[in-house]
Amino acid sequence: MTVTITQDITDIAGVDDNTVVWFAQVDDVRAAGDGTTMVSTRRVSAKPVSGTLTIALEPGPCRVEFGNQHYDIEIPDIDAPLLPLILAGLPPAPPPGSAFIRNFGGITGAQVVTAAWFDANPHDPTTLYILMP
Repeated sequence: MTVTITQDITDIAGVDDNTVVWFAQVDDVRAAGDGTTMVSTRRVSAKPVSGTLTIALEPGPCRVEFGNQHYDIEIPDIDAPLLPLILAGLPPAPPPGSAFIRNFGGITGAQVVTAAWFDANPHDPTTLYILMP
């Protein structure tokens, strides 16, 4: 049983984008929704018409490719727009105020701890400990 995935697509200037979008089964073959048909790993293309993409796909894991960028998504068992599926598969945004630590050699992470915790626990030599009162 296939479901229909649709999406209106424009470029950054708001012009209809009719660039081919590729879809593929992720990793290994699997059974289709009917339980007997096999879903292969062959890539299939869909070309938007006047900026509207429409494709019938089997529910389950799927990789969507736009140019050099790909997104791993889960095709639901009901018709759906593509963008929410892509957004649901993205990693969560970092918490507010968080930042990365530039590793100049030897540090794999940082941890904020109390002085009591620091004194009572073993230390990872590759972790930077920041002591808080």
